[in-house]
Amino acid sequence: MSLAPGYRLIDVAPSRVSEVLRVASWAFADELKDEDLPHWETMTPVSRMLGVEIDDASRGTVGALAGVAATFRFGMRVPGGAEVPVAGLTGVGVHTGHRRRGLLTAMMAAHLEDARRRGEVASALYAAETPIYQRFGYGLATWQATVRVPRGAGLRPVPGSEDLLVAIEPVDPARHGPVIASVQARLTRPGSMTLADPEALAARFADPSVRHQSEPLRMLTVTTPDGDPRAFAMLRRRSAWGDDALPDGVVTTQELAALDAAAAHRLWSVLLDIDLMGTVTADPLALDDPLLHLLEDPRSARARIFDNLWLRLVDLPAALEARTYAADVDTVLEVDDPLLPDNAGRWNLTVDGGHARVAPAPEATADVRLGIAELGAAYLGGATLAALASAGRVSARDAAALELASAAFGGAVAPVCNLHF
Repeated sequence: MSLAPGYRLIDVAPSRVSEVLRVASWAFADELKDEDLPHWETMTPVSRMLGVEIDDASRGTVGALAGVAATFRFGMRVPGGAEVPVAGLTGVGVHTGHRRRGLLTAMMAAHLEDARRRGEVASALYAAETPIYQRFGYGLATWQATVRVPRGAGLRPVPGSEDLLVAIEPVDPARHGPVIASVQARLTRPGSMTLADPEALAARFADPSVRHQSEPLRMLTVTTPDGDPRAFAMLRRRSAWGDDALPDGVVTTQELAALDAAAAHRLWSVLLDIDLMGTVTADPLALDDPLLHLLEDPRSARARIFDNLWLRLVDLPAALEARTYAADVDTVLEVDDPLLPDNAGRWNLTVDGGHARVAPAPEATADVRLGIAELGAAYLGGATLAALASAGRVSARDAAALELASAAFGGAVAPVCNLHF
């Protein structure tokens, strides 16, 4: 579907961020209070906003925005530990009065072309409505758990945990921004994001009133005695009292991360022992997060599973060569990608010692056939090609070819993105 007459695609100037936010508030049914505008602006990458503008009075007020989108610049960890540049798409919305006119399709095509031009190998997003973005080649690359744990839940001991120092303070971007950036830069789990982009880092600290059910955000930090950050959690408390007149407050984490077992243990030992609280709710956690193995009684945690990161490969050969693989393989992938035809066709993936070479192979016989969305789903190791094949989304020359390719794309741990955007 092409963009209907009467509209034009534009790069939106940073000075128009309030207009962008008002269109987005329609799309997401958010109340946009004037006093919250500075917070929402901090959450928006104003240097990279895309929009559809009305340029014919028959469509409405000429110059008004009818659709908007914005993009953060992230570094994403992939299997093997490399960091690849990705476009973090956010705030995509079309005003209610201008839907079904090709605005979203035009913005998505422009976003993908822009990402490719900037050298970003993939686009990533959180989907408000998951069916929409699958049309544009996004695959569900990571799953997340939202976990509720009662106060006082027992943890298995971990050597070195008690040597780490803890602080809980009101959030301060100047003090805590470097802490978050330092921890994120050293995370090795696939799907985690680094924060070299100042806009992406600043967005961690936005706290509009719509999020206030109780106190403002607080920062829990775990450091070594010499000040090296090892873990963090952004949290808020909500006070409550049960029918039995006993304290039953809730601690909710907004984002959290830990670099090793000792740091994770220290972080959770504090979260699970905050006065007057009865429960801790934490997300987004990986499906194999250390907490699930630290708990003495795993049944004490109540988990719900949700989709996490949706990934769309933009530069297929660069993306496939950036990660390492769990098994050596020599296979031909036949990929369907209607939006970015440079990705489409047959590709010879040769893995030796875990490292890949990717080359066009138009005359070769395909071993595995799949769409770009399915390749994105398998890219971080969150979905196996075999599992996708069992749902009819991947086909193979034979069972052996599928098994070999599926094993190669596997990962040591479940991927997850621990940052919201």
